[in-house]
Amino acid sequence: MSLGEAAPTTGQGKRILLATAHPDDADIMAGGTVARWVNEGHKVHAVIFTRGDKGHDDPAMTSEAVAALRELEQRAAATILGVSQLTFLDFSDGELAWTGPRLAETATRLIRQERPDIVVTHDPYGGAPAYWEPQLHPDHRAVGLAVVEACYFRAPGPLFYPAHGAAGLRPHRVREILLIMSDHVDHVVDIAATFERKIRAVREHASQFGKHPDLEGFLHRLAERHASTHHIALAEGFKRLVR
Repeated sequence: MSLGEAAPTTGQGKRILLATAHPDDADIMAGGTVARWVNEGHKVHAVIFTRGDKGHDDPAMTSEAVAALRELEQRAAATILGVSQLTFLDFSDGELAWTGPRLAETATRLIRQERPDIVVTHDPYGGAPAYWEPQLHPDHRAVGLAVVEACYFRAPGPLFYPAHGAAGLRPHRVREILLIMSDHVDHVVDIAATFERKIRAVREHASQFGKHPDLEGFLHRLAERHASTHHIALAEGFKRLVR
């Protein structure tokens, strides 16, 4: 297991793409790392494939109202973390696993447009042995698989989606992928200096965590678990793929 710099600097900032399914996914699992990246001068673009329009327990709420609320929450959280750009795509919450070819093309187009040095997305192979609830969400697995496959196979391959080339989008090979919600963590980032900003960002997602009995304690225990074998106080953990 490695303890790494959040993103090595080589004279200029890295281009980092967060590609996640819902508002709050990246903030919970990588908010401290994102804040550290921003502190180090890297540019972070967060792309969220849905607006989380099914993510509310009140049956009197409409999907449109939930989407509007969660977008506002995510914009506030992104401001706290210092995210350079925030983009919402138009997929429906809970339905990403049914979108197949459209999701694959969108992920490939995104990689070719943004040309990131590092991509953060869901681990599509998470589950065993814990079968942690977030790993079982079909949207998480669908986005993770589409993005990982785009990074490895479609975005670098000039014969995938010739229309992209006609539109001026060149093939792109991503050199580093960090997977969240993984049972196979082999890379951690020290977030002691940015943990408080992470808490503030996650608190902005009040529709999801406003009634949590101990949100700070939950996040602290999660960070302690990832840090425990590295003699540091607080960390976030990822499965790291390097090409």
